[in-house]
Amino acid sequence: MEIPPTVRARPAGAILGAASGPCALVTGSGALVPPELAGTVGVVDLPVRIGDQEIDARSADELREFYARLRHGETPETSASPPGEFLEAYRRCRSEQILCLTIPARWSGMDDSARLAARMLAEEEGRERVTVVDTGTAAAGLGLITRVAARLCIDGAELPEVLHRTERAIREVRMFGALEALEFVARSGRINALLAGISDSLHVRPVFRLSNGQTGRVALTRTPSGVLSALEKTARDLPGRPWILVFHADAEELGRALEARLREVCDVARCEIIALDPIIGTHTGPGAVGYAALPLLADEIDDVRDSGEGAEPDR
Repeated sequence: MEIPPTVRARPAGAILGAASGPCALVTGSGALVPPELAGTVGVVDLPVRIGDQEIDARSADELREFYARLRHGETPETSASPPGEFLEAYRRCRSEQILCLTIPARWSGMDDSARLAARMLAEEEGRERVTVVDTGTAAAGLGLITRVAARLCIDGAELPEVLHRTERAIREVRMFGALEALEFVARSGRINALLAGISDSLHVRPVFRLSNGQTGRVALTRTPSGVLSALEKTARDLPGRPWILVFHADAEELGRALEARLREVCDVARCEIIALDPIIGTHTGPGAVGYAALPLLADEIDDVRDSGEGAEPDR
């Protein structure tokens, strides 16, 4: 199975996957699933509201307005999709088995909702059809895991094979990023607001890593060029030929500059540029940029090889 070289972010509100092969996938909209995979991956929307407006991730104008309102101090409201949304996604999958990929439970209620819905479906059907896996990552990292799992599902693989590849991808995927400010992640309660305020007042841009559910600081920078240099340095040690997703939050130019640097320092099998879904941008704030990388297996490289051009998602 060959995935087209231009991958675009899944439009919000798209019909959930209804695959009839042996195994289908379900995940949340933060996984940045492209529409090419809509028949295989059921995507549960994770809504974001700011004021009285629910943000439409398909609209470039709404995304720009969303980040402008964040910069002016407005606070968006987010909520995990209730179990009923996952249950409906499961019901629409005609496959014998369903693999649901989630972000860590300590970050979101997504994992709990997905597991409760799996139990509800089992009671409804009298059989256990759903396997829920905490991927230990999010955003572009989750997106890469979903893509390689979807490739196998499209090829007709059974759940054990898909699960084996997924578990290996979880161990090997790496994500690195930088925030323009800590203010927005502090609002979510994930870091101390006082420390965030001090960091922002000093114009420090922390560069972080995320792998196997663990986060850590890579560097402290003060300028966009410093961010690019720090992220480029992390890519020099990437193993094998990776599939890379470059992500950004209202920072397309910075994302394209990062893609160019990554291509210079590592043997990229495929690279895409993806605008973050608002559910993630709420916590990163505008100006965030980074990438996730996953080393590909030998038989996957030809299937996903790109044309050497970055692909910005359609909105």
